[in-house]
Amino acid sequence: MNPRFDLTGEIGLDTATGASIGAFCDANPGPIDVFINSFGGIATEGAAIFAALERHGNATALVQGVAASAASLAMLGAKQVLIADSALVMIHEPGALAFGTSGDMRAMAATLEKMTAVYAAIYSRATGNPVARVSAWMAEETWLTAEEAVALNFADAIAPAGKDAAVIAAAFDYRKFKAAPPHLVAQALKNGWATVSPEPKNGLNA
Repeated sequence: MNPRFDLTGEIGLDTATGASIGAFCDANPGPIDVFINSFGGIATEGAAIFAALERHGNATALVQGVAASAASLAMLGAKQVLIADSALVMIHEPGALAFGTSGDMRAMAATLEKMTAVYAAIYSRATGNPVARVSAWMAEETWLTAEEAVALNFADAIAPAGKDAAVIAAAFDYRKFKAAPPHLVAQALKNGWATVSPEPKNGLNA
């Protein structure tokens, strides 16, 4: 059995960081498995995890409930991506809250545009889809089923059934996304995850 890293919850917090997975990769130079069930988080941390897995060169990512936003960027650093048949992948443009003058707002917009271009290029390189097509998917906030993720090269294969193949999506208020599948919104409401206003949080989030 390969060493296992569970990439869960919010990217950028606790163990779901570029530093933690980088240390894990350094400690385990052979084949590793990275189990992903995350709604996303800090965009730059997702990019750092992508880079750490790509440098390692022998990671298999196994997407369980969901790999959304920064988590979908992170997963593509793996050498192989497997996805449970019930899991979802989501890509979108990074977002942030800004406070200040009109100049501050323009500066934030410019930063987000640069980040969007960089991440679109990463998605394109990893999947073989043209940058323009990926950029359009990001602008729309695109959710992919397991079958769609494989067809569009975001995953290599659907994971075989087993105890780790299908789990409930990561706990999150999915109302914060603009195009979340209705069943995820319903799941958030049912499980008490949607207990606050669906406003985005501070920080650069993917």
